[in-house]
Amino acid sequence: MRLPTFRKPFFSLAALAMAGLSLAAGPARADGQFEGNYTLSMTGISIGKLEWRGRIGGAEYAMTANGRTSGLLSVLINGEGNVSLKGTTRDGRSQSVTWASKLTSRDELSIVNMTFESGKVRDLKVTEPPPEADRVPLTEAHKNSVIDPLSAFLIPAAAGDPLQASACQRDLNIFDGRRRYDVSLSFRRIDKATPEKGYNGPALVCSARLSPIAGHRTSSPLVKFILEGSTIEIWFVPIAGTTLLAPVRLSVASALGTLLLRADQFETQPALASGKL
Repeated sequence: MRLPTFRKPFFSLAALAMAGLSLAAGPARADGQFEGNYTLSMTGISIGKLEWRGRIGGAEYAMTANGRTSGLLSVLINGEGNVSLKGTTRDGRSQSVTWASKLTSRDELSIVNMTFESGKVRDLKVTEPPPEADRVPLTEAHKNSVIDPLSAFLIPAAAGDPLQASACQRDLNIFDGRRRYDVSLSFRRIDKATPEKGYNGPALVCSARLSPIAGHRTSSPLVKFILEGSTIEIWFVPIAGTTLLAPVRLSVASALGTLLLRADQFETQPALASGKL
């Protein structure tokens, strides 16, 4: 069996596949923080690592993430990347404020800097190689009513019970500076998350369906892998001191095998409000 060769860095994969998670609705007054260390594997073989940190303080939040590939199958998803962002919440909805990413894959370097205003991309600067002929063009309309991928890694908990099925029910518009895609989430089940260190308890499992809109390559093996007969599941657990949930597990299953991003460590605790982040 021949596995697909993914030419984008692991962090791009994580952002694309997990982009169905959002702060898009619900109350967001909260003070908490989390630290997560994740392993990426393909058919049971480790191929990458992701470190993700976040702080939520009142109506503001800040996050960073660093991803890299390693191991025998790193040829599948080759490269490394880092991202930092800040956002704010208003009227119970999250809004991206700044986004900065740097992704390296083989000899290719992609740098993105964005600022947002009320869900619209205000300024965008992208440094990357010339676009391939099969890349679907982006338009200005694709930059309206969007949220960045890392903000999209959090969802608001349902009122009362944070793991209610209703927390999964949402459709999201994601933009990472280069690609625009929609993700639809729906409830799948309640399960138990068991990282080796940190959180151990119930998890809300959502199904995700990805719809590429623009900026992607029509011949992309990664997009084909996710779209063609794949089942995507994302597991969420509560962030202490907040009304938000964060992902601890992502799986993309297809006939070619299962791509799994799993938290080895996920630690969360309330944080004292201390003004601006």
